[in-house]
Amino acid sequence: MSQRIPRNLIYADAIVDYRGVLASPGAIFIEGETLVDAGTPEAIGSIEGVSVTQINGVVTPSFVNTHSHLDLSGVGNEPPRDSFIDWLFEVIKPIRLDADGIQEAVHKGIDLSLKGGCRIVGDIAGTQLAAEIVESSDLLSVSFVELFGLGEKQEAAIETLQLIPETFEVSPHAPYSCGKELYQASFRSGKKVATHLSESLSEIEYAKFQTGEFDAALKLLGAWDETIEPWGGHPIDALLAVADGVPFLAAHVNYIEEHHLQMLADSNITVAYCPRASEYFGHCEHRYISMLDAGVRVSLGTDSLLCLDTPDRISVIDDLRYLYKRDHTDPLQLLTMGTVNGAVGLGLHPNLVTLDPGETAGLLVFESLGGDPITDIMKSDKMPDWVF
Repeated sequence: MSQRIPRNLIYADAIVDYRGVLASPGAIFIEGETLVDAGTPEAIGSIEGVSVTQINGVVTPSFVNTHSHLDLSGVGNEPPRDSFIDWLFEVIKPIRLDADGIQEAVHKGIDLSLKGGCRIVGDIAGTQLAAEIVESSDLLSVSFVELFGLGEKQEAAIETLQLIPETFEVSPHAPYSCGKELYQASFRSGKKVATHLSESLSEIEYAKFQTGEFDAALKLLGAWDETIEPWGGHPIDALLAVADGVPFLAAHVNYIEEHHLQMLADSNITVAYCPRASEYFGHCEHRYISMLDAGVRVSLGTDSLLCLDTPDRISVIDDLRYLYKRDHTDPLQLLTMGTVNGAVGLGLHPNLVTLDPGETAGLLVFESLGGDPITDIMKSDKMPDWVF
């Protein structure tokens, strides 16, 4: 005897996705894991054999966090260090060396992501174990196994790349920690690729001149060898040349030159802008609006819990609200960044985070403040609850 598929009919004060208010009041009909229809109650009509839920609030799809480090969730907010190098070696390195702590941190990060209304997460996994934990969770995740390798150490990193299971993707860490051969192998692997790119001025100095704090750190750690080739230019120019048309997910992209706008748009990469992380590290004003105007796909990420001011959740909802208050950014543009742009950037179907028919990543309900439903989402300081 076949198992009966659950059928749910949800009524709400309003239903909203990246296109705006689709109906107010609104109704959503779901069968199993599939969103069948959404619209006004009159358009949906009467449906027999359904479980009916009446909601006082605004219903939206799940949000998408395109850049997170869930294995760094074991420690709360850390104060900034004097330099990015100090941050990497005083904060990140000790955490990544604690294998038992990583497992606990990943489980915590999963829980905090769901509390933050983000069922879809692009996670940079410092170990394959971290990726496996995320994969077995309730998140709809895309796990990028992180690799490091410069000079002669690239060969070992490429061997590791070849052993990464098909279910996981790859993340060569950054141009200051990975060489051209490792990046080329990653782009040719057939896997989705994510990387940190143009995150700091020190990265740009290293890529252009092979000088500065990254160069000094490599030599201090004994990681320098004579086979390390200089990039010889801005990391965006250099990496797009190596990618040779392969789209990828670029985290941060805090520092760009004017000609990069069209290059980024033409390359079909997705930028994962992490507003609160950029603020935490004191980076320059991000050019995400100029990127969007040029046709660049910009999504939102949180980076790690270490640089967030919300210890009880990991959520890009906080980031889009931050941008709304700081920059007065168009709310629909922010919803697009926080949903469909992120899904596409992770290689997923955008319908997962819209109210169009098809499989859904879940539905959230935000409190209604009695005003415009989208403005209410931006102005509220409360997290939504999962309704489906």
